Amino acid sequence: MENIISQTSNGKVFICNKCDKIHIEFYHFLFSFDEEAYAFFKDNIAQVDGAYYENVNAGLNYRRKIVVPLGHRNVSMLLNQKELNELKLLLSTRCYLSAINCFLSVKEIGMPIAAN
Repeated sequence: MENIISQTSNGKVFICNKCDKIHIEFYHFLFSFDEEAYAFFKDNIAQVDGAYYENVNAGLNYRRKIVVPLGHRNVSMLLNQKELNELKLLLSTRCYLSAINCFLSVKEIGMPIAAN
């Protein structure tokens, strides 16, 4: 049994009643945290300036330019601006499953309103 905290089309944050860990499923990533580590991760992701890092890392050979170290020298998460925005939304308190649908805004997607 799980207690869902938030959910987007590509991820979910929930508390497992068996292990009392907070799990984040996002695309093909899975993170499991206690409350303190979850708060630390959430705060750090909220502070990532995606546009800055996409600019700084423009010359990297990776398709995604936002590099998020995950605490082990050999493991990092690569994101683009759209994915970072969705992860920030997923970790925010404004995206609850009780609202049934949680959609990214046009601004969060990074598309001009008139783009068809």
